[in-house]
Parts: sequence; structure tokens; C-alpha cells
Amino acid sequence: MLRPDEWINDADNHFYEPDDCFTRHIEAPLKKRTAWIDRTSSGPSRMYVGDERCHFFSVGAGDSIGGPGIMKAFLRGETEDGGSPSLSPIDGLSVPEFTQKKARLAKLDEQYVQRCLMLPTMGVGIEPQLREHPDVLYPSLRAYNRWLEEDWGYGTDGRIYGAPLLSLLDLDEALRELDRLLKLGARFVILTAGPFAGRSPGEPYFDPFWARCEEASVNVVYHIGRTPFSEMYNTPWGLRAHPPSHRHSLMEYVLSFTERPITDTLTALIADNVFGRFPKLKVLSVEYGSRWVEPLMWKLDHIVRLYSKDMWRFGTPPMKPSETIRSNVWVSPFYEDDVVGLARAIGAGHVLNGSDYPHPEGLLWPREFADELEGMSADDVQRIMKANFEELVA
Repeated sequence: MLRPDEWINDADNHFYEPDDCFTRHIEAPLKKRTAWIDRTSSGPSRMYVGDERCHFFSVGAGDSIGGPGIMKAFLRGETEDGGSPSLSPIDGLSVPEFTQKKARLAKLDEQYVQRCLMLPTMGVGIEPQLREHPDVLYPSLRAYNRWLEEDWGYGTDGRIYGAPLLSLLDLDEALRELDRLLKLGARFVILTAGPFAGRSPGEPYFDPFWARCEEASVNVVYHIGRTPFSEMYNTPWGLRAHPPSHRHSLMEYVLSFTERPITDTLTALIADNVFGRFPKLKVLSVEYGSRWVEPLMWKLDHIVRLYSKDMWRFGTPPMKPSETIRSNVWVSPFYEDDVVGLARAIGAGHVLNGSDYPHPEGLLWPREFADELEGMSADDVQRIMKANFEELVA
């Protein structure tokens, strides 16, 4: 499928953040009110947000984690063993290519990865909990983003495209930080899936944010992690409002952690006609898998066909929902998904390979993603493995 010396791009890489990623650049009075790690005891570390244990990560996100790709055979159904992401645990913070840009660049060379989207690990588990402390939220996000600028950068090297964190809880603050990031050359920003303070992200109230993203051709990324969906959907069923990462019950997992955050969020953006107002806006779904894509396209098209006259709050979109998804949404699926089927549904030009390196549920060698593209044309393979990402950062 790929020549041995053929370079690829990767739309789902991660680092493991150092303990001070939120505290290094935050104002001194806020250091113990943001996300921080306590290593004072002889046992495991403890992660806090202010004086409360972190809801999503109970310990440092890089502590005692499985090695990259260790779950591959299990996830592909080839073995019944290996279902734990902490299988044969290692200390992620002690591995240079997981934590240091120079070492990671050398690893990218070894993996024949030319460019990658570099995403948080700890960072995708914090923003909703910080909303409970609005005066700390934006100083925390700015501090994290300044750490990201310092240690990894936003892609001005043409290789590693760090993705900063944003929140729409306060629109003025969001725009202020977005403008700062744009001046530094950021090509991606991360939002938490779901509503903000009782508002759909698709409401025209947020149009100044979407307008800036469209004008700057910035890619808006939704990545699996902590969202408000656990409070919204779990608690009415008597379930936990804050189940920790990788320890959800079956019903908690289905209600609030798998597909619902991304499907509900994309439905909101389509239903509220965001893409009608901003037709060049680009939204990426990363690490939410892809098995939801075709059912969502069918469901939305079906509902619109039945009730289209009376269902639009903010204007009638110019296209069917399925056409909007094919036009404005890019999906980085799980490698164990039906990637060929996804390409049929939304077009090969909107499928992004992503290794999830160095997470245990990902791939040790990002080029292995091409193994899932059997039967596709050479042109489509090249698009998914390289060209699509290049177009997003052009």
C-alpha cells in the first residue's frame, strides 16, 4: 500500500504533559486553583483542579500507562487479552519522545511522519471542570496554551501542529485568546463537545467566533475527553455525574462518553445553520471513531425530509445534513473501524488517518493505518495518508 520510504501525515498524535503544564505560566495566586499534580505522598500522584480531585484523571495522565499500540490486537478482535489501557504499564513522563519536541521529531523521522496534529492528553479532561470556577478558566487555558507554545509550537516548523485549548463559556474571553493564537500561527483549536452555559454552540450568539475561524481557515477540533454530557445524561438515570476516564460503567459509557457528544454537537451545528452562515468552516472529529457517521447522516436527512418546513431556528441550511457533513466535517476514525466504508460515506477527501500515538489504544507505527485501506485506489490511499492533512494546514 505504501512504499517503504513513503512519508505520511498523522492527524492524531499526543504528548504526555508535564505536571506544570497548567501552572508554569499562570498567575501565582491561581497556581493551586487550576489543574495541578500532587506528588507529596509515597503512593500514586493525585490530580486536582483547585482543592477538588480532578473528575476525569485521578492521577497524572502520563503515570502508569500502557505503551503505544499495546491494545492493537485486542481492538481488532484478534485476542481476548489486552483490554486494559494500563497493560504492562510504563511511566510516560520518562520517555523523551512522549514529552520533548526534539526527541519526538527524531521519532517522527523514524516513523516516516512528515507532519502531525499534536493533541493533549491531560488537556482534554479539564475544561468542563474549570467552568465551575469561571475566574480561573481562561487564565488556565492561556497558561496551558503558553506552555504548548513554549514546548511544542503551533506548526511554524511545518511538522508538529500543536492544538491549543479554547472554551466558549465567555465569548469575549474566547475571542481574545483566539486572536492571540491566530497571531502566533495556530492552525487548529480544540473545543469541548456540547453546549456552553445553556447555549448551543450553533446559536448566532457565537458567530463572531465561527467567523474568525472561517476567515483564518483555522480547523476546529472536537476530541474525545471530559464533556458536560456526563452531568446532562448520567445523573437523571442515577449514574455518576463525573465518571473517571477508562472507568465508566456500561450505561455511562453509552450515554455520555462514546458517540453522543460528537453526534449531538454536529447535529447542533447543522440544525442551527452554522455551516450555512460559514460555508468554509472546517470541523474535525478526532478519536470519536466513525461508526456513528452513516447513521447520523441518514437520521438527519430523514428527519429533514419529513419535517423540513418548521424545524429551523436560524434559517434553512442550503444543503441536506449529509451533504453538509461531506462538505464541512473531517473524521479521523479508529483504525479498527470500517475506514473504507467511512470513505464511501463522506468521501476519501474528508477521512484523516490518525495513529493516536503514543496511547495504548493507538498504533505503534502510524503507517500501519494504511493496512485498513485495502481495496482503495492508490489516489485515495495517498489522500487519506497524506494529502488531506496537507490541505488543512496549507
